[in-house]
Formats: sequence, C-alpha cells, structure tokens
Amino acid sequence: MRMSKLYIRNLQLTGNATYTVSVPKEWVKMLGLDKGSKIYLEEMPDGSLRIYSNPAKETPTLSKEMELGRGDDVESFVRRIIAAYLAGFSIVTLKFDPELRDLAISVRRMLESSVLGFDVLRESKSEFTFYTVIDEDSMKLSDALAKLREDTHYMLEDTHSGMRNLDQNVLRGVIEQDQIVDKLYLLITKQITSMLMRPFKIKDYGLESAAEAPHIFLAARSMERISDHAVLLAKESLDMISEGREFPDWILGELRESIDLFDSSTRLLFELDQWEADEVARRINEAIRSLKGRSVSDSWLQILANSIERVLGYSMNIIEAVIDISLIREAVKQSE
Repeated sequence: MRMSKLYIRNLQLTGNATYTVSVPKEWVKMLGLDKGSKIYLEEMPDGSLRIYSNPAKETPTLSKEMELGRGDDVESFVRRIIAAYLAGFSIVTLKFDPELRDLAISVRRMLESSVLGFDVLRESKSEFTFYTVIDEDSMKLSDALAKLREDTHYMLEDTHSGMRNLDQNVLRGVIEQDQIVDKLYLLITKQITSMLMRPFKIKDYGLESAAEAPHIFLAARSMERISDHAVLLAKESLDMISEGREFPDWILGELRESIDLFDSSTRLLFELDQWEADEVARRINEAIRSLKGRSVSDSWLQILANSIERVLGYSMNIIEAVIDISLIREAVKQSE
C-alpha cells in the first residue's frame, strides 16, 4: 500500500476570475497523464476536493475463503462470516472436511436466517459459496431505517394485542418476525460501513456528513434491541397464558405507553425536530419513573416490567441520536 503524501501549492490567479493550482509532476507521471488529459475534481461533504484521473469505478468484488475446523464453534464461525459480509466481502467460500458437512449445514442455516440476501449459490461436498445477492445500494438507507422502524413497531403492537387478547398465535408470530428485523439491522450496518469506506458517497445515502453515521447506527441498534425485548415479552406471555394467567391493566397500560413513545422517537429520526425530541425525552423519563415506582412482587410481572423499561431506555437512545444529528447538521450548515 502506498503511503500518503502531502503536497503544498500556492493558489494562483489567472486573468481576473480564474484560480488555478498546479498538480504534482510525480502524480502526473505515475498515472500516465499528459498535456490535455482530463482530471476530475469532486467536492466532498467536508469542503475538501478529491482529484482523480478517471471517474470513480464500481466497487470491486471482494472474495474471501474461510475454513471450518473440527474445534470451531458454530456461532463464533457465523459471527466471523457476518463480519466479512459487513466489511464488504460479497463472496465468501466456506471450506470444510466432508465429515464436517453437518456442522457446515448448521453454519449455512444460521447465516441464511440471519442475513438478508446472502445465499449459497454454489456448493460441493466440501464447499459452500455465499454470494451477496442484494446489494446494499439497492435500498436507500432511509428506506431500510423506515422498514426497520415499521417491523419493530408491529412486533410491539402484536405483543400488546396478544397479551390483551390472550392470543398465543399472535405472540408466536412476534417471535418469528424477529429474524426479519435482524436482517434489516445487518443490512443497515453494512450500508453504514460501505458509506464510511466510500466517503465521496455520503450524500447519496441521505447524510450531510460522516459524523451522522454513528448516531444512525445507534438508532438502528436500539430498534434491533427493542425487537429483542418484544420477543422476550412474547415468550414470557406465552408461558403465563399456558399457566392460565391474565395480564393486569397496569402492565398493558405501561406497554401501550412505551409503544407510543417508541413511535414518537423513531418518527423524529426522520423529522429531526430537536424541540419535540426534548418533549418526548421528558415523557420517556416520566414513564421510566412510573415503572420504577411500582412495587412488583410477582416474578413474571417483574420480567415484563423490566423489558418494557428497556424498550423505553432504547427509545431514549433514539431521541439522543435525533438531537445529535440535528446539531451536527446545524454545525455543518453554519460551516458552509
């Protein structure tokens, strides 16, 4: 890898209106350019200029081979392959001894149930080759976030409905829906990673600067965590219903309030109204205090109340992301 070099040039005024700056002779020779060759200047979100001799090419296809061994833990191995997927490797070949095929199949099933559009398109007795069949650019970041928000909302709503109506089928559906949310979260993580690896594409993703990226990730991560607690609420509720238990009005009311606050916090992620965000944050704090102020001796209800509190806490994380992004955009605007 070539080391970066710093060149310093003085800005020159040609005539009365044109500013010019010379480019390094070494750079010209390295790229085989000559008098009359075209070069391109691209304004970056931070005000800097990117200079190159040819229009930006498509992102290269990256591939990686990974070998499954006898002592490998399936979940750990799956995490490594997902990390490769997130890093931009669009082709990952899983190699294994034919005697370990059952183990490899377990890895394959976990990956195909966890990652959107990452499927085995070529296989042999000792290899599975995963291909990214859905490019991260095929869905806008804002659309992926909106879909994540929508699916998480319906998981919470169905949990509330299943508890209120003692409907076990609805609650089982919540548990099954979690895989879709996980896939969307990983897609968003991949989009953010790809964006940061290609800073000249930031505005194509709907962001004003790279500084927004960690806050978008925090919001997406918080929604994924909220979906996990919807699953936990559904599972505990199924156990309670099987024992002939019903749910007190106060727990249904607290869950209803947490859903409304989740909806408000995630809506503001798209509207970026920091003043309304302050009001939603106040309401979240009130709801958390209300839960903490209850004396709950029933162990099942304690678990439900704890998960509802976590939903509120993660909604607060989203509100903080809203405020952070709002102020980042204000700072970027003032610096233009």
